[in-house]
Amino acid sequence: MASVQGLNVLFLSASLPRSASEGVDAVLVRRASELQRHCQVVAVAPTPCAPAPLAWINPRWAAYARTPRWQLLEGVPVFYPRYLQFPGAWFAAPAALLMALGASRLIARLKQDGRCDIIFAQSTFPDGLAGALLGRWFRLPLACLGRGTDINVFGHRTRLGRFLTAWIVRNAVGVSVVAHDLARSLETIVAMPEPPVVLYDGIDLDQFFPRDRIPARRRLRLAESSPTILYVGRLVEGKGLPELVEAFADVRARLRDAALVLVGAGPLHHDLRERAQRLGVLPFVKLVGERPYREIPEWLCAADCLALPSETEGFPNIVREALACGRPVVATPVGDIPRVVSAQVGRLVPARDAAALARALVETLTYAWNAEVIRSIVSSMTWERNADETHAFLRRAVALRDR
Repeated sequence: MASVQGLNVLFLSASLPRSASEGVDAVLVRRASELQRHCQVVAVAPTPCAPAPLAWINPRWAAYARTPRWQLLEGVPVFYPRYLQFPGAWFAAPAALLMALGASRLIARLKQDGRCDIIFAQSTFPDGLAGALLGRWFRLPLACLGRGTDINVFGHRTRLGRFLTAWIVRNAVGVSVVAHDLARSLETIVAMPEPPVVLYDGIDLDQFFPRDRIPARRRLRLAESSPTILYVGRLVEGKGLPELVEAFADVRARLRDAALVLVGAGPLHHDLRERAQRLGVLPFVKLVGERPYREIPEWLCAADCLALPSETEGFPNIVREALACGRPVVATPVGDIPRVVSAQVGRLVPARDAAALARALVETLTYAWNAEVIRSIVSSMTWERNADETHAFLRRAVALRDR
């Protein structure tokens, strides 16, 4: 029987980055390191096998080839077992099986050493499926954390996705999500004896806080006097980015010195650039690519507002981080965004409505906001609170398994 007082957590995530400041998934490193204040955490990040000769294919494969077998990341030991991966969306479900097979020898050793009382998967898919298989093979309890796309996209779009999501949930002793809206979405896929536990991601209030725009703009080489709209995230479908560029063209017609900055990388980069050129606003749109997570507070403080006109979301960290920096947010009323974005701190607009988005952006850029009032909305959403609630969730899950 596992001791919930001395809990040993296997933190499972195929998205865990190689550094604490790398990309949008750096939040996973913080979650693991904060949880370690309460219990022993070992992270396992299954990584595609990429022999050195394949590193030339693209930057992603080059990164796989450079990934170490293990390292200490923010005080958490992280192992990167290898598995075979093939290109194409068809490979998504088999990939989870191969992830589990690739990690199985490591999991066996960790269990034998008494370092694994529960598997904590950082998404329902693919991590949750790999975790459910490993749990069955090694008789370990599984807890899952739904984060957004895993439920809203994979879990809903296909019959296979719905089937696998339901199977994963039924094989877990504990199910959690990062937003109330995701809990409702998950319950439409699978009947559950009790609602999923909501575990909001934390915000680093020591890094995200209001600062003067001008010094930040000088460091980032942005125009000091331009009303600046910022987007931070992947340049992918579903984020409302075509509508954002179209809306920005209307904003420029009303605010002649306005600027739009897109921080992030993705397949829409070229399309967005072409769209901005066609609309005649390309000189005022800055696509800066993906930036280290440690830079994001400065980008937020350099901006006048954050725009996130997504079609679906869970509870995006960037919205709450912008609010922590005292910056208003223009977003769509999806996921848990309406829980923190009101007329007091920003504007909500319908998805796919470029005209409404443009009007909201102009209002936001010309209104005198109170940075401290904006920050107060999220001041209780700390990583310390997330770690406390996550530890309590995992303890309950282990206790249920051991009854």
